Amino acid sequence: MKKITFRDSIRWNKESFMLFKKTPNQSLMLSLAYLFIFMLLPSMPMIQIFSIASILIWPVFLVFAVNFYKTHDKNKEEKFIAVFEKIKPRLPTLLTLGFICLIYAGMVTMVLNSEMQGFIQISEKNNELLTVMNNFVPMIGKLILLLLPLLMATWFSPMLIVYNNYSLFKAIKSSIAGCLMYIFPLGLSWFIFSTIAILFMLSCGLLIGSLASFFPAIGPSLMGAIIFFALLVITSVMFAFQYISYRDIFKSARSY
Repeated sequence: MKKITFRDSIRWNKESFMLFKKTPNQSLMLSLAYLFIFMLLPSMPMIQIFSIASILIWPVFLVFAVNFYKTHDKNKEEKFIAVFEKIKPRLPTLLTLGFICLIYAGMVTMVLNSEMQGFIQISEKNNELLTVMNNFVPMIGKLILLLLPLLMATWFSPMLIVYNNYSLFKAIKSSIAGCLMYIFPLGLSWFIFSTIAILFMLSCGLLIGSLASFFPAIGPSLMGAIIFFALLVITSVMFAFQYISYRDIFKSARSY
């Protein structure tokens, strides 16, 4: 692992946006595929079983997404089949990682199930925003704290499994170690990224509000379209940030 400074936190965000700017159309298509597979399909009533499959294959998709930015960062082109052949020998390990994510997510759901049900009942019976938020914020805080170990364990591990040929538990251990060793630069990067994302969404909201005042009929449709576009951009930049942080933190580790 190489030494990372706070100045690198700013550079990570800048390079993430530059990578997105380098391939905007392909990046948006990648984000669209991600949202379709991992958000839209699992929410459909008839195929909710896909939510289980989506968690299992999530590490595989993540490697494809990171590899996309890896090749463009190095000004190379790589076909889908070539990427799959690279991943194929490590596919069982990636799926095992996905299974661990599934088990952990199930445990978190069981822990928070009663609070989630209580929040749903309160939100249905109470129209006061303050009351709803007073119950929502603590629940989200607990959810973030419970999911933080999973985030640290999987932030780098799929790439370490494929590119560095690490075993499953070595990859998880190294991913957690990398996050803990560089928690302040990573945290600052996340803070900058989140702030920019929030400002971007607020700007979109102001734009929609201005346009809706002139064209009330298209206001709701326009709001949905712009928010969805903003979500695509944010997802794309997040994948680029994940690649860049992996590249810099594990630069000295042997890769394949």
